[in-house]
Amino acid sequence: MKPMIKKEEEYFDFLNGIDSKTKKSIETYMLYLMEYNQKVNLISRKITGNALTQLVEETLLLEQYISKDEIIDAGSGNGILGIPIAIKNPRKHIDLVESKEKKAIFLEDIKKKMVLKNVRVYCCSIKEFVNRNKNKETSLIARGFPGIEIFWDFLKKELIKEAVFITSQNKIKKISKYMVNIKKKSYNIPLRNNLKILKMENVSRET
Repeated sequence: MKPMIKKEEEYFDFLNGIDSKTKKSIETYMLYLMEYNQKVNLISRKITGNALTQLVEETLLLEQYISKDEIIDAGSGNGILGIPIAIKNPRKHIDLVESKEKKAIFLEDIKKKMVLKNVRVYCCSIKEFVNRNKNKETSLIARGFPGIEIFWDFLKKELIKEAVFITSQNKIKKISKYMVNIKKKSYNIPLRNNLKILKMENVSRET
């Protein structure tokens, strides 16, 4: 198995700040994703090891804003959010929810390959999953999810406790009209001009 390409110096240092066992497991996941991607398109075929490392480090940046141990990864896709968080936090339970079968098959495959006992994979829409599995003490996470206004609806109905996701500044502006009675805060991502981490919580009972 070929080693990951060495990270460029300007990349932030989250992978270097974790223990060696966790780092090795995350790198194993990244290598397997790149190998699998040669057969099934899960991420850009042109992506480099450095670029993939940056995406994972952004995941670990997002992770610090998650307050709950029950986590839903909405539109999990290639697992770039849920898998590293599951590896780093074996006591947290991660539900990877993906509507496309070919991606759900990969997620199930990597779960078994890496023996991730704290991970469950569901092939269905996020709306179907959340309405079926009502757990008010759940954190929902996502990256690049197209219809993020649905997260506001989940919060309003108290189907989830919080939503923490990576999205563009433009999308945040577009959904601002939905954010009535929603506590929200955005966080910068190093080296990204138009991307933010946005955390939303329902505060309707407090106002």
